[in-house]
Amino acid sequence: MRIFCFILLLVTLAWTNGYAQVPREITRGLLEDYSREIFDQNAEGFMSPLVIVANVGANDAFYNSAYVPRENALYFDVSVRSMTAFVLEEERTFTAILPLEQKNYKDATPEEQLRGFYLNTFKSLLQDAAEEGELETEVVTATVFGGEGKGFVIPKEYLQENASAIIDSAVLAGLPSQLALTPGTNQDMVIAAVPQITVGSYYSSELLVRYIPPVVFDENIGKFSFFGIAVKHGFTNWLDDPPFDAAVQVGFQHSSITNEVGVTRAKLEADTDLFAVNLHASRRFGWIEPYAGFSFETLNSEGSYTFTLPQNIKDEIGYDINPQTVPVTLSDNAVKGTLGVTAYLGPMQVFASAGIAKHMIFSGGLGYRFSP
Repeated sequence: MRIFCFILLLVTLAWTNGYAQVPREITRGLLEDYSREIFDQNAEGFMSPLVIVANVGANDAFYNSAYVPRENALYFDVSVRSMTAFVLEEERTFTAILPLEQKNYKDATPEEQLRGFYLNTFKSLLQDAAEEGELETEVVTATVFGGEGKGFVIPKEYLQENASAIIDSAVLAGLPSQLALTPGTNQDMVIAAVPQITVGSYYSSELLVRYIPPVVFDENIGKFSFFGIAVKHGFTNWLDDPPFDAAVQVGFQHSSITNEVGVTRAKLEADTDLFAVNLHASRRFGWIEPYAGFSFETLNSEGSYTFTLPQNIKDEIGYDINPQTVPVTLSDNAVKGTLGVTAYLGPMQVFASAGIAKHMIFSGGLGYRFSP
């Protein structure tokens, strides 16, 4: 009889412990699934300034003169170019939106259907809270370049008072006090540098190549690498005694960014393709050559954003969720004007320019011509 009672006690304790774990596991599943939807909804707003500013800066300084020799000749211009792009004030914040749309899990696995059922029910509770004025569904928060940012405050008291048979108050009690968004790096500019080789000339045309392996210019930007190639043609060479030199240039550049941001160590990854076409002109006066250009640039990027909970939330609820990854796709177009000047000291060139577009971009560098 004692053995039977002892076994019954063990079974009861095991069942009680397992039952106690059910609300916590449901809560954890809700946090994982809903956090992923929040960041899926807002990843582009948070991440896009980093991709755009870093790449518009790196896509600068392709030229510092429109002159290309008329005669076919072999030479190499080796240069190092540094670019600084400034972050716009509106790129420091964005409006984050709380997703409340119900989703269909008809074709999902049974486990995914069950988690989706809980998630849709939780969204219905949040929707009711929003309609009652207990929940803000939009907050102005930090981008990757912003400051501390904000999160969505969960009205736990309201949710518990309106708990349903599907999601009871024990599940809701285990939620954190807010669904936090990733803070920014509080940054005003992005700096890049690249070695560049120009090979000429053939029928008034030059080939340009630039490349830099993954390198950390700034800890806030992370590892940044890019490869670029461009062809320039000096079309005024076909004219008799033109008043200035002018050229058209077509360029392509591919870049990669890998970065971790903020206390959550959110991981950002992006591969970006840039295409640019520009028309530029210059005229040399002794050892000085002013130049100006006008360009159209387009950017397309594919990336991902991986995140987990901030430490303060993990401390509050007593556990972490599995890392969640969402895709990020973005594009951007820009029209840019450039003004600059090049100084010639024998075979050496010293140049500086300002790019005027949505972003201000300053660039400068040193070059040296080798003529075999």
